[in-house]
Amino acid sequence: MEENLEKPKFNLSDFFNKNKKKLIIFSIFIIICIFSGIIINESKKKRVIKISENFNSAKIFIETKNKSKARNILLSIIDEKNNFYSPSALNLIIEHKLIDDKKKVINLFDQVIYKSKLDKEMQNLFIIKKTFYLGDDISENILLDNLNPIIKSNSIWKKTALDYVQKYYISKSQFEKAKQFGANLN
Repeated sequence: MEENLEKPKFNLSDFFNKNKKKLIIFSIFIIICIFSGIIINESKKKRVIKISENFNSAKIFIETKNKSKARNILLSIIDEKNNFYSPSALNLIIEHKLIDDKKKVINLFDQVIYKSKLDKEMQNLFIIKKTFYLGDDISENILLDNLNPIIKSNSIWKKTALDYVQKYYISKSQFEKAKQFGANLN
């Protein structure tokens, strides 16, 4: 007895006829996904353009001495959590002293550092800026809480953080602690 082991031939038209509904549904799904992606991308672009226009308006208001309007616009930009314009807005607020309340500015720093989608090095930069902003009002615990993660990392801001901690201890006449952080500078 000879067995017939011939494989059935694949017929493309039979495949399409058997799976017509599935193929149509799959095609519609793919088309919807593509259009959704395009719409979402365009929406993001328009949002960034609007943020950019607002940022430029705020700069104009600063130049024309309308600090109240500038501050309000810059605060709304920070709320957008944009990885470029939110930090830039905070920089303008600080540079032009648009907010006097130090606690409010610290909250803005935290919002930019922890809620915006900054890369790690930008986060580290703004942690250092926040520490500098606190200046003489900073306690040793807060200083070390802020800067130790940078000091223990391979961040490009490590040397700046070490230098600042060393100078902090020198200003407090704690020379042994300053020497410990100074040894890490090398």
